[in-house]
Parts: sequence; structure tokens; C-alpha cells
Amino acid sequence: MTATVRIGGFRFDPESGELLGHRRAVSLRPQSAKVLAVLLAARGEMVGKERLMEAVWPDTHVTDDSLVQCISEIRKALGPRDGKRLQTLPRKGYRLAVDAPVATGTRARLGALSVLAVMMVAIAAGLFFWPLTKATADPKTIAVMPFRNMSGDVDQGYFSNGVAEDLIVSLSSLSDMRVLARGTSFPLADAHRDIREVAKILKADYLLEGSVRRVDRTLRVSANLVDGRTGQNIWAERYDGSVEDLFDFQDKVLAQIMRVLSVRLSRAERERLGIRGTEDIAAYDAYLRGRELENLYSRDTNLRAEEALKSALRRDPDFALAHAHLAQVYSFRVENNWTQDRDRYIRAAFEAAEKSVTLDPKLPFAHFSLGRLYTRSFAPDLEQAILHYNEAIRLDPNYVDAYVFLANTYIFIGKAEEALPLISDAFARNPVPPFWYHLAEGMARYFLGDYDAAEIALVRARDQNPTAPFPYRFLIATYGQMGNLDEAEWMAMEYESLGRSATVSALLESASIQDAAYRARFAEGFRKAGLAEE
Repeated sequence: MTATVRIGGFRFDPESGELLGHRRAVSLRPQSAKVLAVLLAARGEMVGKERLMEAVWPDTHVTDDSLVQCISEIRKALGPRDGKRLQTLPRKGYRLAVDAPVATGTRARLGALSVLAVMMVAIAAGLFFWPLTKATADPKTIAVMPFRNMSGDVDQGYFSNGVAEDLIVSLSSLSDMRVLARGTSFPLADAHRDIREVAKILKADYLLEGSVRRVDRTLRVSANLVDGRTGQNIWAERYDGSVEDLFDFQDKVLAQIMRVLSVRLSRAERERLGIRGTEDIAAYDAYLRGRELENLYSRDTNLRAEEALKSALRRDPDFALAHAHLAQVYSFRVENNWTQDRDRYIRAAFEAAEKSVTLDPKLPFAHFSLGRLYTRSFAPDLEQAILHYNEAIRLDPNYVDAYVFLANTYIFIGKAEEALPLISDAFARNPVPPFWYHLAEGMARYFLGDYDAAEIALVRARDQNPTAPFPYRFLIATYGQMGNLDEAEWMAMEYESLGRSATVSALLESASIQDAAYRARFAEGFRKAGLAEE
């Protein structure tokens, strides 16, 4: 008789080294399977690194990186939920929370028969008292595409995009649905692209399309839900009327989507669905314009974004979203040296973000905005950053960007092995990842000593955004560690062409890395690359 051990939604077979899930089986490498077996044998107790190293590599000299890679592989195989059972105890070891053993064979069959009658009674009672219950299915994936601006005025693009993005935000709060972020769906908007091709790229079951035509105070909005597999419309709605009635139309669209897709809502989800934070359409309009300007990322648009968001807050001082985005605007101003009055805008950024959290503690972006401030070099408090990022993810499990920002924070404090599962989950949730997802993976791989994998990820990040300085920094250090001095020198030249200084002291000064060992490894890469100290 063989025995498997249950770990959340998986069963582990020590003999084969397989993790058996409901829909898939994952074969671990022999070393990773041995690590998992040792952790399971400890029954939830902490296992020191030395003990694991001796058990898995008894006659071989290996570094801690080999163990870290095994831990990372196990977490990735268990997935984002069950992977959290494998806990890192800094500078001590690891602990795995396990369930009871699951026996297989004759004894197991007898045990199963002994409880079958009880189960049948429970099922019958459940069917009698709760006839509407149905089996849990995988969450449906929906991509909201940018709504077309039909106003004949390119300046109205912020409004049509804002209508679509607010639908994304509302739908993202639903646990029964997987919603793709703006950064995933918006870049694929192309009138000449087949809708089924878009759905296939995004791995989306449904796509929501629409258009907005606004002329003075009149408004025409249309929306249609498309089956991603067939390309057929399964629902459509149109509204003609006043701009002031936009909120009612958005609520109607959300309600219809819930009905068509048979999405189940908890009481808390019903209460928050469609909440925008203001009932003032003029405040909402100014907020949408400010949010669009914020993302254009220049000194001029930053100033204009501030004015638009302040205009929204003059109309509605309790508009939490506007406060959160104003905090972002002030932070960008300091980070990009668009002001000489740094202290003033740092204070203003924190005041705006904290005001947002106070006004609406259940607003994911409020926590994201405040958490991001705590990761900046001008006011680092990474414990607070982790707290707020985790809260943003708890409130909105579809908030994929928060996964990567949280991963970055773990890297900054010397826990790259804990960052990798979050990064992997973000890649799985976002089929069209931006450059900084690859950057996060490259940083984690660098500090874990996997320089080949780091190079691959960092080159992807650089090629996606050649004007961003961050990939070049880590590529310099990576090539230094690899002994590839020609490439390291070339990356240093490219970095300096962006107006930056490629010296060890300057690169360390601009780094957000807090952990002393990681900073030392970062500096080591620069020195091996041949960079000057000053």
C-alpha cells in the first residue's frame, strides 16, 4: 500500500515525486521532491537549511542557491494559493503546513465506504434545503477593450477610455470572475484584428466592447459582450441621453453582464459593485482627465494632471480615488526631478494617499498608492509597503500589478525566493506582460544567482522599454557576474546615454535594495564589470 499526503488542493506521492492536482499533475525534479519529502516528514515543524542540505545533497558541495531553487519550484508547482503553505523563516529554514495523510488501497476503500452513507444524507439534505446550489466552476475570464471615441474630438479619448477602465475596476472586485487589467487588453485594441484572435491571445472567454459619443451634455454609449470562442455577440445595450445619467448606464451594463454570465455575488460584492466614489459627474469627468494625463508621464502633463484632479476634489472633497491618483502625481514629480521643492511634494503625496485610505479603506488603489510611496527611496518603509500591497490584493484578487510591486518589495528586503511565486502568478494572469514584469523576474533571478535566467528576463525588459534605466542597471551587474565584460561595458554605455552615471557609488545610491547581502552582491556585479567606484 502506498500513501500520499494532501497539501491543500494537491496530493504528493513521495515515490514518484509527483504533485497530483484536480486538473493536472506536476513532476518535480528529484532534488525538489526530496526537499518536499523532508518538509512533509517534519509535520509542520521548522526544518533548518543545514538539515535540508544534508538530507538532499549528502555527499555534494552545493550553495544555498540550489536549495532556494528547489523551494521556488515547489511553490510554483503548488500555485499561488497553496504555495503560501511553504513558509520561509529568515536565516533559519522553512516550514510546510500540511494536511492529514490520505491512504490508498484496501483500508482507504473501507474508510470511504464507512462515511458514504453520511455523505449521501448530507447531499440529500443539501439538495432539499438549497436547491439552487450548483458546482463551482473555474472563474470566467473577461477582457474589457478600450471604448471607441465616436465624438469626433480626439480630446474626448480620456472619457471613452475612462468609462471602459471603470468597468474593469468594478468587475475586478468580483471573486467569481477573472478580469484582465487595462495594461493587458488596451494594447491589443485594433479595428483590423479579428475579435477571436484577440480573445485567444488574451486567453479570455468573453470580451466587452463599446463606444462613446459625447457632444456637449448629450451622450450615446453602446456596449456589447462577445463570446471569445465564436466571435458572436451574446448581449448588447445602448444608451442615449444626458451625461448626468452615465452612472446609471454603467450600473445597468454591470448588472446585465452578471446576469448573462450567471456570476454569483457575495453580499459584500453586491454592496461594492459599481461604486465610483462620487456621484458628481463633473468631478468624475475631471478625475478621468487627470488620470489620463497622469499616465502620459512628462513634466507638463504632470502639472495638468494635478490641476484636473484638484478640480475634481473641489467638486467632491471626499473623492477617494482622486486623492489616491493625486498622490501618484506628486510622487512622479519628485521621482523624476520635475521639482526643486522635493520635501513639499513628498509630504503632499503622503497626505493625499493617507486621506484616500481614510476615506475608503476598502479601495484597492488607495492601498496600492500608499504602498508604492513606502517603496520609494525618499521614504522607504518596506514593512508598510508589504502591508498595503497585500491589502490591495485581498480587496481585488485581479489587481495583477500589485502582485509584481509586492514581489519587488520582497526582493528589496532580501527575499527573492518569495518574490518568484508572485511574479509567476502575475505572468499567468497577464498574457501581455509589460516590461517591468520581466524586470522583476530578472532582479529575483540575479539575487538568487541564476544569471543565465536573469539575462533572458532583463533583455526582454530592456527590449520592451529601451528608455527605462532599470534593466540596464541589472544587466551591467549580471554580465559582470557572468564574466562577459564586453556586454557589461556596452550596457554601461547605453545606461549613460540615458543621462545616468554608471559608477558603483551612483548605481548603489539610486538602488531601492535594502538588504545588506543583496546590496553587496549588486556592488560585486558592478565591480566585476569593471566600473569605477566614483
